Amino acid sequence: MSNPASTPSEHQGGNGPAQPAQPPTQSSLAPGAQPAAARKPNVPAAGQTVRPTEKLNIPPAAKQAGATGRSGKQSKPKAKPYKSSDDWGVFRAVVIGVGILVAGVGVYYLATGTAGVADTGGGEINASLESQFRFFSAMMVGVGAAFIAIAVKFQWANMLWLVCLMVFLGGIGRVLSWAFSGTPHYTMIILMILELAFPPALLVWHRFIAKTSELKREYSEGTAGRADGAAAGGTQG
Repeated sequence: MSNPASTPSEHQGGNGPAQPAQPPTQSSLAPGAQPAAARKPNVPAAGQTVRPTEKLNIPPAAKQAGATGRSGKQSKPKAKPYKSSDDWGVFRAVVIGVGILVAGVGVYYLATGTAGVADTGGGEINASLESQFRFFSAMMVGVGAAFIAIAVKFQWANMLWLVCLMVFLGGIGRVLSWAFSGTPHYTMIILMILELAFPPALLVWHRFIAKTSELKREYSEGTAGRADGAAAGGTQG
C-alpha cells in the first residue's frame, strides 16, 4: 500500500499548522521609508503652483523653427536703406557757411570801396583804383554765391574745384602783393592764410567723403542682395 498524501502540516516540518505570510513590520523597513501602500501620489495642493519641471517648456529656437516651418518664410530685419545725404550734410553746411562769409566780405567792400580796407589812411581817393577794387569786390560776391549754389543744388559739385581754385589764386595774389609792396595789415595776412589753406582742405575733404560714400553704397547693396537671396531660398525651401 502507498503512503497517504502528505498533509500541509508535514510540509511545515510538523511544527503545527502553516501561518500566512505577514507584511514586513515597521522595524524591518529602512529608516524614514514608508510602505508602498501608505505612499500618496504627489498632487499639488489648492493654490500651489506646478513646479517648472512639470511644465512643457519649448525652447525659443524650437518655437521659431516651428513658426518658420508653418509659414515657409523666415522674417529677417530689413537693413536701413543707404542715403548718400547722410555723409554730405556737414560738408554742405560748411560750404554754405564759406559762401556766406565770402559774399558778405564782398558786399562790404563793394559798398565801402577802398575806404573800408584797414590801414588805408583815408587819403585821396584814386578813381581808377576804386573802380578796380569795387569790380573785384563784386567778383567776391559771385564766388560766395557759387559756393552757396553748389552746396544747395549739389548737382554741380564738380564746379567746387573751379571755385576753390579761384579763391586759392586770390591768396597767391596776396602773396605777390606782400613780396612786391611790403607787409600789409594783419587782417590781410589772415585772409591770405585762409585763402591758401582752406580750398585744398575742402577739396581733400570732398574727395574723402565721395570715396567713403561709394564704399558704403556698395556694401549696402551687397548686404541687401545677400538678404534677398536668403529670403528667396527660405521661401523655396
